[in-house]
Amino acid sequence: MNYISEIKPIYTITTNNRKLISNIEDLLSKIEIKDKQRLANLKMESKVRSIHSSLAIENNNLSLDTIFEIICFNKKVLGSYEDIQEVRNANELYNQIKEFNWRVESDLVRAHIVLMKYFEDDDYYRKHGEGVSKENKIIYKAPDSLIVPALMKSLFEFINNNKIHPLILSALFHYYLVYIHPFTDGNGRIARFWVSLMLIDYNKKFEYIPIEEEIYLTQDDYYKAIEESNNNGNANSFINYMLDTIYNCLLKTTQKTTQKIKINNNQQKIIKLIENNPSITRKEIAKEINLTEDGVKYNLNRLKKYKIIERIGPDKGGYWTINRRSDNYEI
Repeated sequence: MNYISEIKPIYTITTNNRKLISNIEDLLSKIEIKDKQRLANLKMESKVRSIHSSLAIENNNLSLDTIFEIICFNKKVLGSYEDIQEVRNANELYNQIKEFNWRVESDLVRAHIVLMKYFEDDDYYRKHGEGVSKENKIIYKAPDSLIVPALMKSLFEFINNNKIHPLILSALFHYYLVYIHPFTDGNGRIARFWVSLMLIDYNKKFEYIPIEEEIYLTQDDYYKAIEESNNNGNANSFINYMLDTIYNCLLKTTQKTTQKIKINNNQQKIIKLIENNPSITRKEIAKEINLTEDGVKYNLNRLKKYKIIERIGPDKGGYWTINRRSDNYEI
């Protein structure tokens, strides 16, 4: 493969691309969350899922629940030092997301330093060759390190000087950053983070839409799209993949945030009791609504399944929170 010292993205915006963009914007317009507590919960859930997914793509072995315990409760968990530190670094980075400007190259370098803290010595771009191997065979050789600074400079010039739809622009940046492979490690993770930054700037609703999770769930297609774009000499396959991925993720989010959930009278009574006393016990609920403890357990599990309520902490000493208010469910 021949390399150049300047990035000039090659791509075609198809009729299908434009249709998908229109559909994505339509889905975004349908997402409306009025309850502040639920919005905060969704943002936290999206961050945890995004971090888990982006790290899992790179073979981090920690489960979603374990990462939730690290991020939300700062708990000590079982796992390798490397896996746990990757989570802590990613959490620090995502907590600082509003401090970065996706148009500024130095911000990308600064974000990468946070992401890779305690892991490597890169404080700028790599000074050596890099490649991607599969089954002990090199399947992709990245551009020579000597031209990486020039390539990155031209990539940022491109995203700053072209009036392309943000959905297309974020896909182009993602693909060409991975193509350049500017860092020793963390290229995929920083690319996915930067795309989140770009998408949130385009529409703040992406703060609670974990695009990284959809990439994780379709990672075979993700790598295939990168490989096809490399082989074809253009970004078309990757643009198609990212638009499909964003659309599918939004479709799931829209279904979760717009559907009305039907709950019965006992469940409505339980919600009212929890609102008045978040520390109420199952036994106390049973007495208040004249229901067996097994009956209370069943209804609590249904409410948890619909994410209307959430248990914080252990059975003894914990408390309940309400995630959805009366305008999100039907009696």
